[in-house]
Amino acid sequence: MAKYDVFLSYSRADTERVAPLRDELRRMGYRVFFDVQSIDPGSNWKDRLRRSIRASRTLVLCWSENTRGSEYVTFEYSQAEAFRRPILPWTLDKTPLPTMMDLQAITKSDPAAAAALLRPALGWPLRRRRAAWMAVAAVAVILLGAAAWRWLHPPPAPPWDFAGEITDRVTAMPVAGAEVDILANGAVKASAQTDAQGRFDLRLPPPKPATVEVRIRKQGYEGEPAIKVPTDQPWNMDLTKLP
Repeated sequence: MAKYDVFLSYSRADTERVAPLRDELRRMGYRVFFDVQSIDPGSNWKDRLRRSIRASRTLVLCWSENTRGSEYVTFEYSQAEAFRRPILPWTLDKTPLPTMMDLQAITKSDPAAAAALLRPALGWPLRRRRAAWMAVAAVAVILLGAAAWRWLHPPPAPPWDFAGEITDRVTAMPVAGAEVDILANGAVKASAQTDAQGRFDLRLPPPKPATVEVRIRKQGYEGEPAIKVPTDQPWNMDLTKLP
């Protein structure tokens, strides 16, 4: 993972000219590797620079007559190329850039103006990127947690309807006010009365069984024993009127 937004590659002879660019980039929120401050005296400079370039998202090449003859700078931008890090040149004088770099060079001498031109190529600072990554990760965790909770706690099955029609066995006319009972172990589980068209509609809790035990009662009609009926279609029944 990147540790720096920018690796500033420059000649020590240009330190005073480059330091304001470093300060401006840091003011913008970028983490900048600046070797005067970042390399410990006596360390293996090639290994240290190689690790720092690898840990940087981009390399800003501060190019000048002094830079062209610098072993350090040549090593730095060649390592950036090897690690496939973007190289963003900033020219401090008229010294020609290495081949193919002059097409994208920033020529503004003012460090603040140069930093402003670098900003689109640099994109978001690491701190902002990490905050965005953390936000995305947090959302992902929440979504995964919600999905896991839903998987472990599925929503209850919806209620189901049991409907039908009661008619007179002789006249085939609808029988209003007939009591329709759904029984469970002999006890009434749900009950409804037929309307003026002899229809009833019961909404029952899940799970939906394949059959239910139904009892129909109506004053003036013969009593009907409870019977088991299927639940996959509307159910109709005829009642016989008492003489």
